[in-house]
Amino acid sequence: MNDLTSQLSSIELKVKTLLQENARLRQELMDEKTLTSTLEKDNNELLQSLKATEDKMVALKTANAMLGSDEYKTKTKLKINALVKEIDKCIAQLT
Repeated sequence: MNDLTSQLSSIELKVKTLLQENARLRQELMDEKTLTSTLEKDNNELLQSLKATEDKMVALKTANAMLGSDEYKTKTKLKINALVKEIDKCIAQLT
């Protein structure tokens, strides 16, 4: 009988330990889910910021091309010359 009581106490202790471990693991899981959610939110914000920066970069490149920066100066001159020639042809047809 004493042996049975000892085994029962041992089982109760193990169950109590398992319940505590279960509670700890549940809390840890909730903490990890919260962290994951926060990281996903931060990631989305960074992606939006990156997209906005890329859009600004494209706009700046376009502005530089329109202003005739050194990189696009030759291309811009060629485009202007082609447009002037086309306008001259249109004027010639009208007269």
